[in-house]
Amino acid sequence: MYTVEMASAFKSIVPPENFGVTIHDANDFLTIAIDHKDLEQLSSDKAELAVKYVNDVKKALESCGAIVLVVRSSSND
Repeated sequence: MYTVEMASAFKSIVPPENFGVTIHDANDFLTIAIDHKDLEQLSSDKAELAVKYVNDVKKALESCGAIVLVVRSSSND
């Protein structure tokens, strides 16, 4: 289900410094996975930018027709 259009929309959004997400294709929906270690190292200001980035990625993928789930990886992953 992860189309070229979705990949292009995702790649067009610039992540904050030292932060990123991975996209997992589950056929019926996409999962935006956030590494808990990336979250823990962010200051308050950078955390706000990270949240905006995740929201922008989610909206971009949804505008291309995707159903999107956002998850944070646990320390057990």
